[in-house]
Amino acid sequence: MKNKKINEGAKVMKKKRLFREIVDLLQENEQTQEWLIDKVRAIMKQNGDRVFSNLLNVFTHLDIEPKEAEIIWTDILKHRREMSETLGRPVGLRVGMLDYFIAVNKQMRNPKIIEIEMFEKLEKSLITDELTGLYNKRFFSETLYREIQRAKRYRLDLSIMLVDIDDFKKCNELKGRAFGDKVLRRFAESIKAGLREVDYPCRFENDKFAIILPETRGLKAVKAAERLRTNIAKVNFLPEEDYYLTVSAGVASFGIDGSTPEGVVENADTALLSAKNDGKNRAYVFFREKREFSRSAADWEILYKIVDETTVKTAKMKNVGGGGLLFEHEKPIPISSILDITIKLPLKKKKISAQAKVVRLEVKESGAFDIGIFFTKITPEDQKMIIKYSKQE
Repeated sequence: MKNKKINEGAKVMKKKRLFREIVDLLQENEQTQEWLIDKVRAIMKQNGDRVFSNLLNVFTHLDIEPKEAEIIWTDILKHRREMSETLGRPVGLRVGMLDYFIAVNKQMRNPKIIEIEMFEKLEKSLITDELTGLYNKRFFSETLYREIQRAKRYRLDLSIMLVDIDDFKKCNELKGRAFGDKVLRRFAESIKAGLREVDYPCRFENDKFAIILPETRGLKAVKAAERLRTNIAKVNFLPEEDYYLTVSAGVASFGIDGSTPEGVVENADTALLSAKNDGKNRAYVFFREKREFSRSAADWEILYKIVDETTVKTAKMKNVGGGGLLFEHEKPIPISSILDITIKLPLKKKKISAQAKVVRLEVKESGAFDIGIFFTKITPEDQKMIIKYSKQE
């Protein structure tokens, strides 16, 4: 009985080593899609005699008996190692597998290289938008969920950007659907050209696109959106007629603007809608400001410094209300920064001191930044005075 348990344990260990070797070989191949590695890992979790049969079926679509399938896998890996030694360079798992079926295991009449390619094409079609070549909405949803889990596990930054072509409906109406499709393809090329390799550009719906930005948040995400916006504005989509388009963008970051995939997408969409409503051709980051107080235009001078820093700077407001204010500055201030501010009221020697949080950051055409702040500490008396004087402006 004891020897039987030892033998069973040895078999289990052998299977685990075999699985690990297969996955490691897939990860060495840069052309191997993550979905394939995930599929193999899922099969690894299965119990029962058909595990190796299922695994072999993923690659070749062949249905092989369990005992024979395990032997074949062992032989494939051995054959791949021998090929690597003979050629003096690493040989991929699938290349070694196909050569094995051609040169060693000749019981198969037709090697399944064609079927494997068709399998990859089919899988690619399931995650790719046919018109633009970008990832599709299904891929976006699955990848965003996976990236959020990774961000949680390793405490990484993560943002998403939603981009919408301004007045694209008019483009279709004036130039026709064929030209509209051409614009979308050219637009997709422009998106890919301006992103990092680690980013995921997706066609979300119609003329709206979504981009997953791993290890990015706040100011970096806003700059990426602004860079994309300015690049698109330079593209002449119809040179013979000097036909240009603009886009609006909304950005939201995981952890700051939402803790679920749905929450981050919803808030990025809110930022995008704000950009549209404020005149289009602009990039906004999501901010949650409870407008309990109305805002009035104002050009009062303010002094501010970031908490825990010593440098005091001056700026001029653009608008103000009982809940906060907006001012322009030549440099950005990161979202969620806490500021100590002093407001100089017009025609009055009194100065109001308060503390505020940066809730909005927008890049302007001039290269300056609009900074929106929300009061976190202010006395009721000072708040009333701000409301009073803002109404007089």
